[in-house]
Amino acid sequence: MLIAFLVAAVATALVMGGIAVSNAVNQPELRIRGIPSNGVLNAAALSKGTLTVDTEDTDGSGDDATLNSEALRNVEVRLNGEIVPTLWVGNHRVLDAAALRDGNYELTVTTDLGLLWSEISLSRRFIVDTTKS
Repeated sequence: MLIAFLVAAVATALVMGGIAVSNAVNQPELRIRGIPSNGVLNAAALSKGTLTVDTEDTDGSGDDATLNSEALRNVEVRLNGEIVPTLWVGNHRVLDAAALRDGNYELTVTTDLGLLWSEISLSRRFIVDTTKS
């Protein structure tokens, strides 16, 4: 009886470990678009008015569409530590940035896919400066 229990425990541990390794390899990557490379949103950039959160297809196959969609379904977006609402637009989450005032910001996007997955988080700092063109 003890041997059967030990065999079952080892088999379970191996399966769980395999799933965890597979998840780590196939974990979606979050991406934030709409922040210029210089990190400054000027009046022209704000006129476009949105910051977009989506996922990158890391292996190029497109097979992980369901996983990527699930990552975005569970996403939490924070601006300077405060949760902000986002809208679904196509396969993306969109934050309306048009009303942001001049100042420093940190945008943090976090998602948790649940059991056996690690939390995925991405942060970007940017400045809104409407006096620059």
